[in-house]
Amino acid sequence: MRILPLLLLAAACSPAVVTPPAPILAPPAPPPPAPAGLTRVLGHTAAEVQALIGTPTLDRVEGKGRQLQFARGPCVLDLFLYPPAPGQEPRVKYPYARRKNGSPLDPASCLQSQIIGAR
Repeated sequence: MRILPLLLLAAACSPAVVTPPAPILAPPAPPPPAPAGLTRVLGHTAAEVQALIGTPTLDRVEGKGRQLQFARGPCVLDLFLYPPAPGQEPRVKYPYARRKNGSPLDPASCLQSQIIGAR
């Protein structure tokens, strides 16, 4: 019984545990800008892309997505469109490019060659 009062006295004399406040976090950094040239198609509708590049060699719809493929000149450019929100018109979200032999290629370079080929 004598231990309980001593423990209470020791607890009262010990320094209080202080929890430091949570650090204030900075907002996340904005996403990196699209590579030069791709801003001409990223976020644009199929009609806007076709006004820039012309008629695609392939226009495929699968589920909510749409693929436009442009295969003129030395490369093949695939643009994948998805609606930004339900009920909205699909917009270009992902570009992918490759050489005719299948090896990967910078999409911005391929886009430029597709634009030139469309003229």
